[in-house]
Amino acid sequence: MPTGLLITRPRAEATRLAERLDSLGIRSWVYPTIDIAPLAPTAESLSWAAQAELWIFVSANAVQAGWTLLAPLHQETHRLAAVGLATARRLQEASGTSVLYPTQGADSEALLALPLFQNVDHWKIAIIRGRGGREWLREALEQRGAQVGYIECYVRQVPRQYNPETLEEALQAGASISVQSTESLHNLWAMASPAQREVLATRPFIVSHPRIAAALRALGLPHPVVLSPGDDALVAHYQKKGHSHG
Repeated sequence: MPTGLLITRPRAEATRLAERLDSLGIRSWVYPTIDIAPLAPTAESLSWAAQAELWIFVSANAVQAGWTLLAPLHQETHRLAAVGLATARRLQEASGTSVLYPTQGADSEALLALPLFQNVDHWKIAIIRGRGGREWLREALEQRGAQVGYIECYVRQVPRQYNPETLEEALQAGASISVQSTESLHNLWAMASPAQREVLATRPFIVSHPRIAAALRALGLPHPVVLSPGDDALVAHYQKKGHSHG
């Protein structure tokens, strides 16, 4: 019997996935554990974006929050890159131009394995992202001789309003838990009651990166299913399993 999926992504992304699952007859619960709030980039960072030869968008949220701000600065000389297929699709839709992205993997490491990034000495590169986050991409590019600046256009935060009954209903129905970031996981854990944490410790998790799997193990939670980021892999997983375990 299908048991469904609890989706912890930010609301806009979660709703899109829920509608897709619903069209396939798969029950889902939208329970965002991260809110995305717009953040106005500094004039200095926008000036850097105008000078940069390459813009790297680290997530679909970066595209949604950043492209409208950056579009007036975009020139044909600016190359666009994304860390994975899902982000690349959103960026291609928004920009109407080609986007470089890794076809194997969907993280910073996969992006920097591409041939273009083997020789970026003296390049000016803008990374479009939310406030905070991993520093690995910037550090790796600087080690290769690039000059790198951030354009921070949103902030991630714990939702101020949420409905614990949604989580309770999903857990009681035996839903699996979809988690797309370690921050989302930690927020889920913080938002859950002690009794809900006990149930979470018995539920199957579906995650999008080995880093999240490691964070689950650190909380003493079961080893998850690790899929590629984006909706396609998750939907394919459900279709392959015939909805048998949510």
